[in-house]
Amino acid sequence: MSDVGSGLIKLAYRGIAGFFVAMFLFIFASIGVSLTLAGVIMIAFCWIPLVFPELLDANAIVIITPVTSANPEIAVLALIIAGLVLLAVGFFFLAITYIIAKGAIIVDKEVAQLVDRAFIPSKKDRISRLERIAALHNQGVLTDEEFQHEKNLLLQEPTFYPEPEPSKKFQFIEKE
Repeated sequence: MSDVGSGLIKLAYRGIAGFFVAMFLFIFASIGVSLTLAGVIMIAFCWIPLVFPELLDANAIVIITPVTSANPEIAVLALIIAGLVLLAVGFFFLAITYIIAKGAIIVDKEVAQLVDRAFIPSKKDRISRLERIAALHNQGVLTDEEFQHEKNLLLQEPTFYPEPEPSKKFQFIEKE
């Protein structure tokens, strides 16, 4: 009974929280990859104004045209700087994705331990289960060997779980 209860609680937690975490991870990773790729493409093609300076006069590069219409070298520098900024922002989003994923794993382990401790079989539950097994044995449904086996299994169940070690990443260090 307690295994089923804790299993359902963990499944519900992982289902709801997991959905939101996966959604945030997907969004942040998509933004990070897109911005990083845009930065790489911008840097890879920054040589175009040097080879085809007429593109600057044709307003093909609308963002940098007012500043650099006369000088293709400045256009290349502006494209490189814009590409590096996109790379930096993209890597920032990828780093946030990694941090969220690592935190989600730590929290998932801690919540699973808390749920397991919350569903400890009580002594009343164990006694009622022992009484039920004894009644089945007295009715002849269980043999002596089956009764002894089930009784041993019940008595070997833990009556408490040790306190989980708190995550070291979330501990505060007290200075003396």
